[in-house]
Amino acid sequence: MTIRLGVLAASRIAVRAVVEPLRGTGDQPEPVRGIELAAVGARDLARADAAAAAWGVPIAYGSYEELLGDPDIDAVYIGTPAGLHRRWAVHAIAAGKHVLVEKPFANNATDAELIAEAAAAHPEVVVMEAFHWRYHPVATRIAEIVGSGVLGRVERVEAAFDIPVGHIPTTDIRWDLALGGGATMDLGCYSIQWVRHAVASVPGGDPAVLPEVVSATAVVPEPQIDGSLGAELRWTLRGPDGDHTVTGWVHSSMIADGDHVVAYLTVRGSDGTLTANNPLAPQTGGAELRIETAAGARVEPVAPTSTYWHQLAAFRDAIVDGTPFPSTAADGVRNMAVIDACYRAAGLELRPTLV
Repeated sequence: MTIRLGVLAASRIAVRAVVEPLRGTGDQPEPVRGIELAAVGARDLARADAAAAAWGVPIAYGSYEELLGDPDIDAVYIGTPAGLHRRWAVHAIAAGKHVLVEKPFANNATDAELIAEAAAAHPEVVVMEAFHWRYHPVATRIAEIVGSGVLGRVERVEAAFDIPVGHIPTTDIRWDLALGGGATMDLGCYSIQWVRHAVASVPGGDPAVLPEVVSATAVVPEPQIDGSLGAELRWTLRGPDGDHTVTGWVHSSMIADGDHVVAYLTVRGSDGTLTANNPLAPQTGGAELRIETAAGARVEPVAPTSTYWHQLAAFRDAIVDGTPFPSTAADGVRNMAVIDACYRAAGLELRPTLV
């Protein structure tokens, strides 16, 4: 079976998420097999034609509706701004297309729930949130280390994803409230998922158990747009030996000091600490897992394979073989619920629902 994939939106992220993995270019280990890049749809035909020519795609559509109306398209990748995810994901699901929708899942948890409801009504359709890091072997290894007990009783998790000031110009959509702007939406969605993944990996852990957002503080350079936001979290885990509290902290910034991107997850336990450097994209370098216990410190290298390659292969396997995958529509709702709670705790509006 060859899956005929359409790209909905001629966006930059589509190159990394779809075009390069299918072509085997850039930092991909090889082309992802079993998927054909069949069409691209954009807001107008000129944009679609330009993307089709650049990407080697045979069909260009001048609207998203035309792409979704093509009966020969089996699946779509939705690379629009977050504010448009709910609308087009729901349309794609209703059209019977499998959907890989960019992170964050929607503009808010209510919109995310509408996508999840559409997915539940069409169980024959695969709906995956494009959290590419989650499909890299580093995510599995983090879960193995936390679950092994080598760190002892997990007590605190911390994660940050910070980009230096000036790297995201003020004209970028990430500064646009309606389209889903804000550091927590674009970057903090990862920090939140990293700590959630770590806590869910505790023996007996459950990804459905969400943290309480105890407090949050934001720097707001533009109205209602968090240039940076930090939040203190707390989980209450139920177990046979009683309740277990895990505290946490997440941070994201589009205006960070310094010259380098910061991306890390730290898991502190009663017997040791795990630090995952650059779990986001090991293919860009600097990724490692450092485990420190009473026995000493050791560093595990991380395979430099492309997270996007692993993600697209997992999307294919879910469609062809029904292989389970972690970034489901239900989990997309959970992550958005934490994002919304961070905004509320910081005194900011939720990103709005768009018609």
